[in-house]
Amino acid sequence: MFKRVFKVVAINLALLLVLVAAAELLFGTWFSDDPLDQLWLPRDSKVLVSAKALYQDADGEFVYRRDKWGLRGDHADPSRITILTIGGSTTNQLYLPEESTWQQVLERQFHDNGRSDVVVANAGVDGQSTVGHLQALRDWFPHVPGLKPRFVLAYVGVNDTRGVDYWTESLRNHAFHRIVKQKSAIFRLSRLVSGMIVAKRAKLTHRALDRGAIKWTETGAQVLPASDSNIEHYKQRLKLMADEIHAMGAVPVFVTQPRGDYKISGGKLLGMVTDNGPNGIDQYNALAPYNAATRQVCRENGLLCLDLAKELTFADGDFYDYLHNTPQGAEKIGRWLYSKLAGLV
Repeated sequence: MFKRVFKVVAINLALLLVLVAAAELLFGTWFSDDPLDQLWLPRDSKVLVSAKALYQDADGEFVYRRDKWGLRGDHADPSRITILTIGGSTTNQLYLPEESTWQQVLERQFHDNGRSDVVVANAGVDGQSTVGHLQALRDWFPHVPGLKPRFVLAYVGVNDTRGVDYWTESLRNHAFHRIVKQKSAIFRLSRLVSGMIVAKRAKLTHRALDRGAIKWTETGAQVLPASDSNIEHYKQRLKLMADEIHAMGAVPVFVTQPRGDYKISGGKLLGMVTDNGPNGIDQYNALAPYNAATRQVCRENGLLCLDLAKELTFADGDFYDYLHNTPQGAEKIGRWLYSKLAGLV
């Protein structure tokens, strides 16, 4: 009896190993010498996406594309890119059609005002904080042929509030065991799942809100922390990002970030009530120091900061969840950015 069980287990393990090996050969990057293949980036991909469950007036299904350089859309000639935008899911905008993203709104504004030469590229990667952006500046963009943007716009802050996970965000590793993880399809999948779990816990994932059931409060659900030790590290990463962008021959532009789960009404800060965990007031209290840090770094280092979080007012229907914009909200962002950049580009 024992021998029979052992034989069955052994056969199943052998089959599993064969399947794992086949998956690694098919989807891993063990034999590629392309520098971009050594990074965890979706490239040359097309995915059918539907946003019907997230916001009203979603136009059915649409194709989400990443080109061979890893950029959203299709950039046959990267040398034509004028403004490169980096950020997390609020930059990527997975559930917005390409033409509805704030990058395309911004580009259309330039074209409609006689600047058809301006090309705005979307290099947003879901879940990335400034740790991932710094990696991208060092290990991704230098390997995109001809990429010499005049401006690199970084939409940053929100993802850093969750704390950073260097493993889930790193694009390239140098230690042997980490190189194995980088090239392995299975380890890359596990890293993606790990990042999704972290984002879900921090309420950074995509999900539709029941607008009719929203309640507002003036009081946080959690004790306000005395300080956040990550903020000083965040400042250092912003400075390093600016150095890398300058090394590209581009001008760094840092943009502060809002959220959709708080608002100012009648001069009062109101936050969305949640069933558990931090509410909108808590999220504002967590994000505000990072936006302040962004402004401080720009002020002290002569960098350009666009204070979107403070200057742009959003309305009902501009966010489909706590964080992500609807096409209506993205339209506002794109037009606001144009009003700030029109005289500079």
